[in-house]
Amino acid sequence: MKHHYAKLWGMTLLAVSLAATTACGGTDGGMLRSKSRQAVPQPETIPGRQSPGALSGSDVQMLNADEGRIPIVDVDGKMYVSASKLAGLLGFQTSWDPASGRLLMGDQDAELELTGGSPQAVKEGTPLSLPDAPKVIEGGLLIPVSIMPDLFRDDFHYQLRDKELALQPSPGMITDSPTDESQAPETAADELSFADDPNDPYKTAETPAALLLPGPTVLGDGEEEALPVLKQIDANKVIDTAKRYLGIKYVFGAAPYPQSGVFDCSTFSGYVYSKFGVTLPRTARAQAKEFTTVSRKMLRKGDLLFFYVPGRFKSNKIVGHVGIYMGNGQMIHASTQPKNGVQITSINKPFWKKAFLLAKRVGT
Repeated sequence: MKHHYAKLWGMTLLAVSLAATTACGGTDGGMLRSKSRQAVPQPETIPGRQSPGALSGSDVQMLNADEGRIPIVDVDGKMYVSASKLAGLLGFQTSWDPASGRLLMGDQDAELELTGGSPQAVKEGTPLSLPDAPKVIEGGLLIPVSIMPDLFRDDFHYQLRDKELALQPSPGMITDSPTDESQAPETAADELSFADDPNDPYKTAETPAALLLPGPTVLGDGEEEALPVLKQIDANKVIDTAKRYLGIKYVFGAAPYPQSGVFDCSTFSGYVYSKFGVTLPRTARAQAKEFTTVSRKMLRKGDLLFFYVPGRFKSNKIVGHVGIYMGNGQMIHASTQPKNGVQITSINKPFWKKAFLLAKRVGT
């Protein structure tokens, strides 16, 4: 992914808005859009300010349903915002290690990794060099305003004005909560309903004999045709393997399961498929860019399902969660709700139907 750096500060300010893009690389407005130039009032230095690692109702302003603001702070003549305050306003999860100065941030997995004092970051599992480094101050991480486009151009809309970072919601946000399991699966089919591919060869609980790897073809006179080795992924065995981990706890930013004993959403899907010789990227966003896209009306067992995670200001085009389709309108995934851990969920509910972005087919 090519990153474009923008010089944001000088005698004037170019207020920018981050346009939302789809998780599979399409754009909705594409690059940063210029809005207006205005004089930049210098933010006050704030000695003795609250730790940037903590949220504060007085610091994070919710002016109305359409805007939230975070104060910009001046450190040695550079402009910063608190990473934790930004995450709190967006609804991102974080994992902060004060000893190393490392912060993980994202929806259901660690889409972004930042380290205080280092211009080297990791975004969607890919190393990223930044033009400026975050800074650890008073036990929390501050993000330079100058690197906001590099980190968040796909995630939300913002403007810089006065002494604040002002966030505006992306259009078309949904308000249904995935924690509301009182919403029973809908019985009436509609355009957003999920459906199984009637030709799914794995729709039964057993693998059809026809899908077993064929032997070499005899051509005559004892000569055999050399066949390429094709990886057949038995979707029923994928589901059986996934179900072995039901109840294993979800932890945001989980290290690989053999070391941590826990999962986040993408380490779960990655670990299950690793048992079948398939290496998935680390994050849900990166996994969504692999394999073949399939319709929500033609799902097969073993398909990866990708959803966005609603928030007041986050784009509704960005992948934030992944699960594995089990057939019959169910998926298995690692999540915090309605219970913490690997669980089975019906996806023909209003929340999942609206939050669905795409499905990908793994294997042959």
